[in-house]
Amino acid sequence: MIPNKKGLFGILFFAALGLWWIFCLPATLFDLPTSTVLFDKNDQLLGARIADDGQWRFPPGDSVPKRFKTALLTYEDEGFDSHFGISVKAILRAIKQNLSEGEVVSGASTITMQVMRMAGNNRSRTYYRKIIEIAQAFRAEFRYSKSELLNLYASNAPFGGNVVGLDAASWRYYGKSAHQLTWAEASALAVLPNAPGLIYPGRSPEAFLKKRNFLLKKLLENGKISQISYELSLLEPLPDAPKRLPQEAFHLTALVAKTRKGQRVRTTVDPELQSRCNRALTNRLKLLRQNHIQNGAVLIVNNHSGEVLAYIGNAKGDWKTNEDANDMIQTPRSSGSILKPFLYAGLLNQGTILPQQLIPDIPTQYKDFAPKNFDETFSGAVKANEALSRSLNIPAVRMLNQYGVDYFYEDLQSWGFTSAHRGAANYGLSLILGGAEVKLWDLVQAYRILASNCSQGKADRINYESVEESIELPVQMSKASSWFTLEALKEVTRPEERSAWEAFGSTSQLAWKTGTSYGFRDAWAVGTNPDFTVGVWIGNANGEGRPGLTGLNAAAPVLFDVFNFLPTAEWFQEPFVGLMAEEVCIHSGMRAGKDCPKTKTTSIPKSCASNELCGYCTTVHLNESGTMQVSAQCYPTNLMLAEKRFALPPLQEWFFMKNNPGYQGVPDFDPACHEESKNKNIRLIYPASASTIFLPREYTGTKEKVVFKAACTDPSAVLFWHLDENYCGSTSGIHHLEINIDRGVHDIAILDIAGNEFKTQIRVD
Repeated sequence: MIPNKKGLFGILFFAALGLWWIFCLPATLFDLPTSTVLFDKNDQLLGARIADDGQWRFPPGDSVPKRFKTALLTYEDEGFDSHFGISVKAILRAIKQNLSEGEVVSGASTITMQVMRMAGNNRSRTYYRKIIEIAQAFRAEFRYSKSELLNLYASNAPFGGNVVGLDAASWRYYGKSAHQLTWAEASALAVLPNAPGLIYPGRSPEAFLKKRNFLLKKLLENGKISQISYELSLLEPLPDAPKRLPQEAFHLTALVAKTRKGQRVRTTVDPELQSRCNRALTNRLKLLRQNHIQNGAVLIVNNHSGEVLAYIGNAKGDWKTNEDANDMIQTPRSSGSILKPFLYAGLLNQGTILPQQLIPDIPTQYKDFAPKNFDETFSGAVKANEALSRSLNIPAVRMLNQYGVDYFYEDLQSWGFTSAHRGAANYGLSLILGGAEVKLWDLVQAYRILASNCSQGKADRINYESVEESIELPVQMSKASSWFTLEALKEVTRPEERSAWEAFGSTSQLAWKTGTSYGFRDAWAVGTNPDFTVGVWIGNANGEGRPGLTGLNAAAPVLFDVFNFLPTAEWFQEPFVGLMAEEVCIHSGMRAGKDCPKTKTTSIPKSCASNELCGYCTTVHLNESGTMQVSAQCYPTNLMLAEKRFALPPLQEWFFMKNNPGYQGVPDFDPACHEESKNKNIRLIYPASASTIFLPREYTGTKEKVVFKAACTDPSAVLFWHLDENYCGSTSGIHHLEINIDRGVHDIAILDIAGNEFKTQIRVD
């Protein structure tokens, strides 16, 4: 039977009405910006950033606390768990009240209806709008569970001013999580959304108190709270003006807001460590600011998990002055000497040097680059591990030159240094002395990998979020190389200021390194043990250098303060694989050769198995008393003594003897062996023989003079200097002579009164 027109119209109308009802809810009820919220590992608030619309609106939580739920439903909607979005009884009661009063005095809104009104941006309360809310509420009950609806309400209800949602209100008014609220606090917050414009903390306290106490009375009458809880709750004060949110991790919050904006992020930060590190850094900077050193940063990482335990991007303050807002953990700064351990590890891994192999520490020139040690002294020759622990610049540059700048630059990329991006050729040999810019984040990550490589072999990135994901870095480093590097760093001299580290247990061993950038602009200190890695940066965020701003004096004391907060750890075990027993020369640290006078058997990395044999030791022939060298041409062979001696090259020897009084070396030739003795006791220190030097000009444009330096084994000798056969002057004691010299190739001759001479040729550009 075909329906008439009226019947067809009715069918279509109700079909359209049904479709409208089905699709009356938008896909997303709330699409408003939310605050970026950071929590520590215990789910306590670390910091937050306000939403883009200026509201403190936290992202929705997982659940609504039981006390708040009970208080809210008791006050707003006791039938919430049983109705389908509307309460007919409440609607009839509201109609009756509104008609008798001649205005809208009651809305009869359920929690579900209030959610719909908030989703509609709280439009005016008209009967038409109420009908729409009723339909939407009824539909919402079919889409969402009761717990979801309650969570939507708690996350979006207004709590006065620019505070939206239960979580934001709980922290703003009580300084605690909503799950920690008392019955009085939960009741106070439960009544706020009913009239947030009329009552909220700081306004109409009498009306606010009356509503809260009314709810507490109702909870008592309904058996939700005991008499004692009720009486104690009445004594609790109302919240005052909104509190400032925690700012223990100001810079980490800002960092997260860049990539996880508007999200709720649970971090791995330990709140106690974060607080103690903040205090330690602040206290240290109180002293350093007397020298106009304003800023500092501290980062702590768990070596086993890679979790960040403390993140202080800058000293705690108002973050508006002294450039405190700059996150110095993520800001690239000149590295100083802090990268030297990775070069040392790379050389061991490559098999180029042995841990105790001698490295020259003498005046060195590479075209226009002449590295100097921090104290401007020379050791002549120094063991590689000692050069690292003493942070000597000249041996480091020599090792980099041997290893290759390109290879080391690639190593830094694999270790995770992201800010050194200008290419190896651009940095050159200065790469090892602070030519590159590094971040404290990358630095701690690399040292942590160095440490964890000795125990668990993990080479993953550090992380401040509680997630399972781990990204591997392409570090190719043997455990043996890492272990020898940490052993060398264990010997670094601690700061003179004992107060910072004397409490650091004598049984607590630490591999650590400092760095100071050119111009005293950056002070670094990084330390690691099997369990933790700590990094410290001290300086001025604006780049201003200050006298005395060194890694040892400024950053190291903070490093040891922080390690005093951490549990002690057993030292790294010597690796079972990757090592081999080898006989090495005690003097040179190289694999022993046939002429080495003293040797020992020790462990070396297997990568060094084919390292060259010692070239410093030689067999010499001495006179019968053993005081002078002789030869068969000038001395009876039956009276000669053959001895194995450790002997450095002349220039290294001259400096080495000053620091090693027990050094014997090779005696001079007997004067009777005149030909053999010539040229043995005079050496040119600067410039090096057959080298090219670059002649700078003074600011006036005139040429600067060149200071020539020589050494002589006879401390009483007088040396006579000649340039291109022209006499220039004489020296005694300290053989330094300033000479005017033109560009070009020149002959240098140095003679003493005994007829000994030294000749060489240099080029001046």
